[in-house]
Amino acid sequence: MAAGRTGAGAVVSGLMVAAALLTAGCGAAPGGAGRAERTAPADTRPRMERVAAAWEGSAALKQWRDGFHPLGEQDWAPTGGFRSGEDKAAAVNGNFVLRAGLPADPPPATPVRWDAGGELALPLLSAQEAYEQLGRGKGPAGQPDHALPITAVVFGETAVRTSRGPARVPAWLFTVEGYDTPLARIAIRPQELPKPPIEPLRTVDGGTAPLSGHSAASPDATSFEVTAGHGACDGGVAVDVLEGTDTVVLAGRILPGEKTGRDAACPAIMLEQNVPVTLTRPVGERIVIDSESGAPLEKGYRRR
Repeated sequence: MAAGRTGAGAVVSGLMVAAALLTAGCGAAPGGAGRAERTAPADTRPRMERVAAAWEGSAALKQWRDGFHPLGEQDWAPTGGFRSGEDKAAAVNGNFVLRAGLPADPPPATPVRWDAGGELALPLLSAQEAYEQLGRGKGPAGQPDHALPITAVVFGETAVRTSRGPARVPAWLFTVEGYDTPLARIAIRPQELPKPPIEPLRTVDGGTAPLSGHSAASPDATSFEVTAGHGACDGGVAVDVLEGTDTVVLAGRILPGEKTGRDAACPAIMLEQNVPVTLTRPVGERIVIDSESGAPLEKGYRRR
């Protein structure tokens, strides 16, 4: 879809509210301070329109469009499934032990190749760097409680979904003992996101809900979830959606909770909620933006 600058009126194709209520009690917490009253913002739309107008047709949008942005997580799904719950937990937690040599030579220059056409050459990770990204989990005394042995490491390619459609990308392939399906890790160095063409909100209304990620893992997605934060005594979060030619702007709103009075205590904790969002058409090549920060919203969200 070609980028084109439009006025704020033309950018707007609709403002929809997808609300998911989460009831949270406001019982007294030991040592807790009095509850701060929260009210929803009077209107999120003016800010959303400014964000959309700033991004539409901008240099930042072109930088994002021309880059490589994978959708979804790099999950490993062995053919036939995991042999045991312990193996699955080890894979999820990143408990691996290396029992093979890592290739020392730099990976061969291999571009990203989109199925629909087009290539992009990007800096690549070494085998050592890719392996270090696997080792996230540790068991007691700093040692993995159940580790999966890696018996071979080779350079190759893997298929991924991106903001520009399906692509074949360079990857390091790790053979895990007992499994025929290699564990693939994208060999491309993380790209820096473009600087937003609009400043973030300097003062945030008490009714604004922070957004931390979305689950749109395909350009064909018309519905997905957004992870939003709210307080323990709030009534959950609603997400306002503003669809434009090249943008999908999201704004989180705190929903009122139970009326407990100003003197009621409320735990000072942040809860997270996955809020469903529905679009009028597939997200396609449009960029998903957080209205509050004016920046692209990260892909990936808290699974429940």
